[in-house]
Amino acid sequence: MSTRLIQHLKNKCEADANVAILYAQWEFDQKLVGKALENIGGFYPHFSNHNASHSQQILVNIERILGNDVDLLSATDAWLILEAAYWHDVGMLVDAKNAKEVHTNPDFNFMIQTIANEKGHDLQKFCQAYVEQNWLSAIGTVDHPFDGIEKYRQLIAEWFRRGHDKRVGKLVEDPFKDLGITSPRTELLPNRIYRYLGQICVSHGMNFDTLMETLPYKQTGLGTEDCHPRFIGCLLRLGDLFDLDDNRFCPVMAKHVSNMPSVSKHHHDKHLSLREFQLDKRTVKLVAECPDEMSYVETQNWFGWIREEFQNQMSQWNLIVPSEKFGALPTIEQLDVRMEVKNKEGVKIEKVLLDNKPMKFSVDEGKVIELIQGANLYSNEISIVREIFQNAVDATLLRIWVSKNKLNWEEINPFHNDFKEVLKDYPIEIDLEKVNKENGVSYWVLKIIDNGVGISINDLKYMQKIAGSSKNIEKKKILDKMPLWMKPSGEFGIGLHSAFLLMDGLDDEYKKIEIISKSYFSNETLDILINSPLSAKKGYCFISKRNDLDREVGTTINISIKSEKFFNHKNRALRLEKIILFLIKILLIMLGGNHF
Repeated sequence: MSTRLIQHLKNKCEADANVAILYAQWEFDQKLVGKALENIGGFYPHFSNHNASHSQQILVNIERILGNDVDLLSATDAWLILEAAYWHDVGMLVDAKNAKEVHTNPDFNFMIQTIANEKGHDLQKFCQAYVEQNWLSAIGTVDHPFDGIEKYRQLIAEWFRRGHDKRVGKLVEDPFKDLGITSPRTELLPNRIYRYLGQICVSHGMNFDTLMETLPYKQTGLGTEDCHPRFIGCLLRLGDLFDLDDNRFCPVMAKHVSNMPSVSKHHHDKHLSLREFQLDKRTVKLVAECPDEMSYVETQNWFGWIREEFQNQMSQWNLIVPSEKFGALPTIEQLDVRMEVKNKEGVKIEKVLLDNKPMKFSVDEGKVIELIQGANLYSNEISIVREIFQNAVDATLLRIWVSKNKLNWEEINPFHNDFKEVLKDYPIEIDLEKVNKENGVSYWVLKIIDNGVGISINDLKYMQKIAGSSKNIEKKKILDKMPLWMKPSGEFGIGLHSAFLLMDGLDDEYKKIEIISKSYFSNETLDILINSPLSAKKGYCFISKRNDLDREVGTTINISIKSEKFFNHKNRALRLEKIILFLIKILLIMLGGNHF
C-alpha cells in the first residue's frame, strides 16, 4: 500500500482548506475505481493483474523513485499521481454495449483481417474463418463451444487492449456514462483538473515525443498551488514499467482459461524470471534469468523499454521536473537478461545478444515471393534449395581465396588442375533425411556441411535483412579483390530468408533453421537457431557460443522441409530427379564452375 503519498496528500489538505476537496475525492475514488478494476480480470483472465494491486504497486514504485522528494509535491500533484495510478487502465473495462458494437466497426474488422494474415498469432485460424465465412464459423473452428467462445472473448479483449490508453481520457471525464463508476463530478473540483488527469492517463501509452508535446509542463492547480501534468505522466510511465515482480499473474484467474495464448505464457515466464530487483532514489538494478527463448525475448524487450524511457526522460529532465530540488532520476546500475545456463554434454551453453537486443530475422512473405520471382531468382521451391547450396559454394570459394593456398592467381581458372586439387581439401557434404516423430509428424531435414569461411557474430548482424550482407564493408573489400569467376553469384541472405517458404505447412516448432558454424575470421564457434518469421516465434534468432576449439572452420546447416514440398504422389519421381541433378551439379561446380 502506498502510505506515504496518501499521507502526504492528507497532510497538505488538512493544512490548506483550499485543497481539502482533493483528499475527499481521493477517498471516494480509491474505493470506487479499485472496485471497478476488479472486473478487468473477467475479460482478461489470460493477462497479468490490472486490478487495484497493480495501481498500488505503481504508487509504491513512484515512492521509491522519489524518496524524500515526495514531500516536495503540491497537493494537486500528489492527487494526480494517486488518481492516475488507479484510472489509467479503466480503458480495459468492457461494457456489453460497446463489446457488441465493435462487431460492425470497420477498424475492428480490419484488425481481424490483419490477425488472419499474421502467421503464428494465436488467433490466426480463428480470424481466417471469421474473414472467409463469419463469426459463427470462427467459433466452430475448435472442438468445444467453450473454447470457441473463449477465442471470441480473447479477440474482443485484444481490440479493447489495443485502444485502452486512448479511451481512458473520455472515461475519466465521464466515468458513469459507459462504465457506471459513480465517482462524483461536481463544481467543487474544476473540470479542467479532470481533463489534466485524463491526459496523464492517456500518456502512459504515448511515445515519448508525443507526451512532451501534449502534456503541459505547468498549470494552475487548486488554491494557490501549481500542478505539473508532464511530470506526473512521466512518473506514471516509470511506475507502470517497474511493476514486473513475480506475482503479477493470478493463478485463480489462469484456471479460467482453457487455452492460454502463447504470448501470455511468455509474459508469465518473464515475471517469474526476475532474480534481482533494486529500485530506489539512487539505483535501478534488474537481473532476470529466463527458462526459454521467448520469455527471454519478452524480458529483454521490457528491459529495453525501461532503458529507453530513462534515456528519454533524463535527456529532457529540466523540461519535466517541477524544480531542481527534486534532483535527478536514479542511475541504472544493471539491466541484465540471461538464459538459464544449461549443460549439454558437459559444456555450459549461454545465449548471446547482438547490441543488447534479441536478433530477429524479418520477412514479408508476399514481398519475398515478389522479389525472388520478379527477379527470376527462384521459379519454384527447387530453385530456393539451389540458392542455399550456392551459399555453401560461395563460402568455400571465399575460404580458398583468403587462405591463399600458394596458388598463382594470375594463371588460375576454375578448370586449372591446381585449383581442382585445392578443392579436394574443402569438400561439401549434402544429406537429406526423413524425420518421423512419435506424434505422427513427418518432415525432411536438408543438411549441408561446408568448409567455408563460417559465420561470425558480425556476419549475423548483416544477415538479419534480405541481401543485408551487401552492406558488410569489410567482407566487400575482400570480395572486390577476388577474380570475377570466384565472386559470389548472389547475396548471402536471400536464399536463407527464402528457405522459410519451404517450411509452409509445418507446425511452428519445426519452422526453424539450425546452424553450427566456426568463423575463419573470428575463430568463434556458434550454435544458431533461426525461427521462421512466418511462425509464432516471429523470426527470433538465438545464438550460443560454444567452447569447441577442436572444431574445423566451416558451417553445418539443417533446414526442415515439409514432405509435400518435394515428395508427393503426383510428382515424386520428377522432384527426386531434380534434387539428384542438383547434387550432381554442386559437385561439378566444385570441380570447375560456379553456375548451373
